[in-house]
Amino acid sequence: MSRAPYPGGLLAAFVMAPAFAAFLAVLGLIAHLNVTDPAAAEVPLADYAAMAGNVWFSALMFAYPVTLVIFAPLWLVLKALRLWGSFTALLAGSAAGLAAMIAYLFRIYGSDLEMELTGGAALGELPLAQSLFSLALPLIGAGAGAIGGLVFTSLERAGR
Repeated sequence: MSRAPYPGGLLAAFVMAPAFAAFLAVLGLIAHLNVTDPAAAEVPLADYAAMAGNVWFSALMFAYPVTLVIFAPLWLVLKALRLWGSFTALLAGSAAGLAAMIAYLFRIYGSDLEMELTGGAALGELPLAQSLFSLALPLIGAGAGAIGGLVFTSLERAGR
C-alpha cells in the first residue's frame, strides 16, 4: 500500500485543521468588514494582506486551545456514539469555531461585546433580520470551524 503524497493522520489533522479554520475565519472577518464599513472598501488589497497575516496569528492563539478543550473531547464523544463520520467533525468543529470566535471578540470588545456587535442596542430588542446580521461574526466562526472539522476528518482518514 502506498502512502498519500500529503500529510495525514491525527497529528496532521490537529495541526492543520485549526490553522485552516482560523484562516477562513480571518477571510470572513475581512469580508464582513468590507460589507459593513464603507471606508474599508477603499483600503488597498496589499494592506489587507498584511492585516490578515497579523490577525491570523492572533486567531491561532484561540484556535489551538479551543481545539484541545472543546473540539477534541466533543469529537471523541460523538465518534464514540458512532454518528455519521463527517457529521461528528462538522458538529464539533462548528462548536469549536463559535467558541473561538466569541473568545476572540470578547478579547477585543471586553464586556461590551453584545453592544458592539449590535451597534448599541440590546440583542433582544432587535428585529430578527438585524439580530442575525449582528450575529454574523459568531456565525462566521461557526462556519469556519465546521469547514475546519471537515478538513480534520479528511486529514485524519488519510493517515489510516
